[in-house]
Amino acid sequence: MTTHSTALAPNAPASGWPELTDVDLLRTLVETERRRRRLNAAMRAAVAEAERRGLAADTGYRDTVELLTDLLRISAEDARHRIESAAPQVRSRSRKVWRVLAAAS
Repeated sequence: MTTHSTALAPNAPASGWPELTDVDLLRTLVETERRRRRLNAAMRAAVAEAERRGLAADTGYRDTVELLTDLLRISAEDARHRIESAAPQVRSRSRKVWRVLAAAS
């Protein structure tokens, strides 16, 4: 049985995939998804923090969409999606605060 190597997955050439055992391929799928989720969470947090700090204006950009499109070389649509994905983290916390305050009244 081939030993599992997470280093193989990101850099494996197409011809390397057939050599993986079924178990190693399953492990690679799980590990890759785990990493993808962590990276997505890190991106959402970074975008939310850039928004919170007003980093776009501080660095000469019109808005965060423009900052992300230039800095990350992504489309404006993708930039807006990332900003929208980051925003609920902030809003959900503030909604909870308002519910607590309303319940206390």
